[in-house]
Amino acid sequence: MKNDLFLCPGCGGTGGDFMRPCPECDKKMRYRAEDSCSLCSADLAGSDDPCPVCRMGVHILDGIKAVGPWSGILRDWLSSLKYGGDSRIAAYLADLLFLRWKEEWQGIPVVPVPPRSARVFQTGTDPVGLLAKAMEAKRVPVNRLLVRMSGRSQKTLSRQERLSGKALRFRLKSRCSHIGGDYVILDDVTTTGTTLNFCADILKSSGARRVFGLVVCRD
Repeated sequence: MKNDLFLCPGCGGTGGDFMRPCPECDKKMRYRAEDSCSLCSADLAGSDDPCPVCRMGVHILDGIKAVGPWSGILRDWLSSLKYGGDSRIAAYLADLLFLRWKEEWQGIPVVPVPPRSARVFQTGTDPVGLLAKAMEAKRVPVNRLLVRMSGRSQKTLSRQERLSGKALRFRLKSRCSHIGGDYVILDDVTTTGTTLNFCADILKSSGARRVFGLVVCRD
């Protein structure tokens, strides 16, 4: 079918394929690599890399890459997947993640952040799991090494509580007591980087050499 038969889910104009944006909206969703911090993926806003915050702190992760910011069309799309349960969107977002992974870490296994069981029970969806599955279909190596125990949602906490990792309850799967090599932790969105750093600490404590973070949005 011709592209003009489909309306772009972003702007409503023609030119997109089914559940795909038009070229203009596609462009608006992505950071340019040189515009974001190599450590936290925040918008550099003209400052040097790494950003001023990262120059002052200590990071467990060896870098975070995001498709784009938690704003505009990309935020709307991820929200439809994350809160609306529209799994059709996962395929396109996984394409964007795949390109980021291929540019930065091709061949390095991806480790998805596991969901809270309460969330899956309430919504019936696991957004990160859907993204990982779609990436796996593109022959990205996906290693499900982590288990999430009960805990509160990060979005219900203050910034200080998020930074402290108060709600985080993860562990390595029992059959994976010792690992090695490099890994890329996959999540849908990051705000403070606490979840990614917490997971990275578990992997590094178990033998991983380097651990990176890959997300759809950087808030």
